[in-house]
Amino acid sequence: MKEIILALSLNPDGENTIDYVSEQLKLVLGGKKIKITTLGRGLSTGAELEYLDDNTFQNAFKNRN
Repeated sequence: MKEIILALSLNPDGENTIDYVSEQLKLVLGGKKIKITTLGRGLSTGAELEYLDDNTFQNAFKNRN
């Protein structure tokens, strides 16, 4: 495994969950060199993932950080 991509809604609950899960993953992974990324911020704030079209999702995936 080289990368873990967290794909949650970009609302306050999703952002808090991303922060929490990222910290927990770092503890579990120890010193392993595995990137933890999120989808690119091209998604509208508060957008729900199930309503995204394919192109928007592909761009968010390409531009993940």
